[in-house]
Amino acid sequence: MPHEVPAFIIMDLVFGQPLKELLQVSIYFKEKLIVLVSNEAQEKKVKQASCIPCYLVSEETTDLSSLKNKKTAVLGGSVKANEFAAKIGADFLLQPSGSKQFFDLGLAQKLADNNTTVILLFEELMSANSFERHNYWKNYSELVRYCKLKNTKFIVASGCKDPLHLRPPKVRESLAVLLGLPYGKAREYLKQEIK
Repeated sequence: MPHEVPAFIIMDLVFGQPLKELLQVSIYFKEKLIVLVSNEAQEKKVKQASCIPCYLVSEETTDLSSLKNKKTAVLGGSVKANEFAAKIGADFLLQPSGSKQFFDLGLAQKLADNNTTVILLFEELMSANSFERHNYWKNYSELVRYCKLKNTKFIVASGCKDPLHLRPPKVRESLAVLLGLPYGKAREYLKQEIK
């Protein structure tokens, strides 16, 4: 019986938006898009567009058990939100730091144990003013160092609400490398297994 090799895709993560435009741009970059959704109607629309739905959850989400076999993401940015992502074993932790640092080695280990991917949303970085952007660089350089020490996955995603703000994989890879991630890891982490 032949051994089945898992299929991998290069992925990007975006917020819900007009899917027709999104598909046109994602096809150009040859990527599979993970689209953040908040309800079943959005999930259905995303699946119809051949994208991967991912539920954006928070501590206020009442029924986490219904999302058991679905991709989940938590918008971090505070100690409480980051710990919540580790506690529920979310697939993605978005923006765990910003102009302030809320990430440490202990959290990096918990996320690595859960196979959670830490994500810097490029759109957030670009919308910050120059002082905030400096703090982002400093905090994310430290965050990437923690991720490297604990083998926690880290990627840069477009994270945009406008399809024209999608960034190609090479740009996002390069940004991860500038933050201190080895080139091989930056490329490897952008690939997700298709399930």
